[in-house]
Amino acid sequence: MFKSRVLKLYLFLIAMNLLSACSTSSTVKFQSTPSDAEVSVVESTGIVTSLGKTPLTSNESDVYKSTNRYTQIRIKKDGYLENEIVLMKSTLGSDISVNIQLKKDETVQNVGEQSITQEKVANAIARANGLIQSKQLPEAETVMLNFIEQYPSVSVGYDYLGNIYYLQKKFAKALKNYNRAMSLNPQNAERKIIVERIQNLVKSQSGEVQ
Repeated sequence: MFKSRVLKLYLFLIAMNLLSACSTSSTVKFQSTPSDAEVSVVESTGIVTSLGKTPLTSNESDVYKSTNRYTQIRIKKDGYLENEIVLMKSTLGSDISVNIQLKKDETVQNVGEQSITQEKVANAIARANGLIQSKQLPEAETVMLNFIEQYPSVSVGYDYLGNIYYLQKKFAKALKNYNRAMSLNPQNAERKIIVERIQNLVKSQSGEVQ
């Protein structure tokens, strides 16, 4: 009788310990490099719930929205590629740590660089046009030479420098810059006509400095 009561008490204590372990809420820790990345839960229904930003510690109940053992996590930060991972719930009630290394989104960087380049091209062309209109050709030449030095792969710089040399009747130099523009951007039909015209003029200016 005594042994029976001891056995029942022992089983009761085991059961209480198991219930206590089950009732203890585990945590999921999120870290990212760089930090301050947004962490969200993506449910099977498509609903996205934000948990916060890294470094972040969330309760298991917030991370696992349903009775499923798996959850989909999205980690994103402006200027970096988005990451999505699938987490499995711990069967032992232990904490989970997630550490993500975010990769830079090169497309965003390239778009930004292109935007800056386009703005500088527009400014240089506007300034050169103003100088050409006021017949300040040497000053316009200096503007475009500086531009080409900074952006040697932009064809419009060579086109404008070719125009300036053409107006100065420096046909050999004009031809050289038009040909350089042609090698960078061969699709300009109007430039091809100008090049053919200048080639004929260069023949009559064989003494022009190359």
